[in-house]
Amino acid sequence: WYQRRVAITAGKIEADCCGVKAAENTSKFDLVVGCSVGSPAVYMTAIMARKVNCLIKVFSHSTNTKQVDSSITNKLLRVNKGETDYCGINLIYKDTSSPYFMACPGRQVAVSGLSNILRFVARERKYSSLYDEQDLLNAALIDEILSVVDSLERVNVSASEIGTILNTLASYLKSSSYLAGDALSIADIALCCHLTAMDSKLIPNSLRTYLSDTVKGNYEMKVLKAFLNWTPAGLVV
Repeated sequence: WYQRRVAITAGKIEADCCGVKAAENTSKFDLVVGCSVGSPAVYMTAIMARKVNCLIKVFSHSTNTKQVDSSITNKLLRVNKGETDYCGINLIYKDTSSPYFMACPGRQVAVSGLSNILRFVARERKYSSLYDEQDLLNAALIDEILSVVDSLERVNVSASEIGTILNTLASYLKSSSYLAGDALSIADIALCCHLTAMDSKLIPNSLRTYLSDTVKGNYEMKVLKAFLNWTPAGLVV
């Protein structure tokens, strides 16, 4: 018994020291996302559904005053169709300035912000490859970048301000393929969702190339091909 306890303790110490990653959460997903029509959060739900392997249901709330694009709705409904049989994400179009989420519908206050939705999903699903809080430096860098991306969600942002924000984000790509290093993170997902929702004329060439490479190089990001109203160089839609 003593030897077994010592072995278990030693194993725990080794695991703590070496930073062994927790296994991803594969239980059924249950998330409610509310956002306005055309919000970057719409495309985020498609990416998360592909990553989790669940279906999406789409609703229009009575407060929604914008016309819902049926072609986008149909594309959302087709994500993972035939590959899984359960709905893990309920997307509700509402008249709201910022997207929000509820993980336990009816039992909690909604939390706003695309970045907060992505952080929650990464934590709840244990997607440490997308957001590893044990790596303090990288997590801090991701949070810094997300704060810049968040500024795109402000109401009435001018074209010149958008250009400045996008150029700031592009500067993070000077030394790496992705915003926070050499691997996809929730910062990349957030930015790619904004670029997909944005007027393509506002996107600098460097970010067009980045979006194309990110979509082509990552399984969950490939779902964005169906939603782009322009074709980045080298990307077959």
